[in-house]
Amino acid sequence: MRLFVVNPDSGSWDEMTSGVQPVVRVAASDLQRARRQRASIRADHPDVEVILDLEVAVAPDFRTVADALAADDDTVRYAGTVDGLTGLVADIERADVADGVTLIPVWPSQESDALGSEVLRRLALRRLSA
Repeated sequence: MRLFVVNPDSGSWDEMTSGVQPVVRVAASDLQRARRQRASIRADHPDVEVILDLEVAVAPDFRTVADALAADDDTVRYAGTVDGLTGLVADIERADVADGVTLIPVWPSQESDALGSEVLRRLALRRLSA
């Protein structure tokens, strides 16, 4: 699973993993559409990896982030805890929805690098315990 982050201040798109395949970044309104986009792209370009945009609002508890995400029909959104986000990213990988994700914080104060590092750490722990 490849993981990218968007820095809310600069808008830069940075990879936190070390993939070598070329990538195509996509946005979708839900995971089913994302999976279909991946299948379509990979049918024409089997050498690329498809990276799904995820708008994220993360806090220690769900109540803090419940209203953080405005309705957006074009991007999958997640509001909740880091554990929940880690589970979503793992599910995206397991279900072949995408080859990676881009975490796009909705709050400028959310440190995207720290969030990405924590998600990667928790994914590694999940793999060790599986």
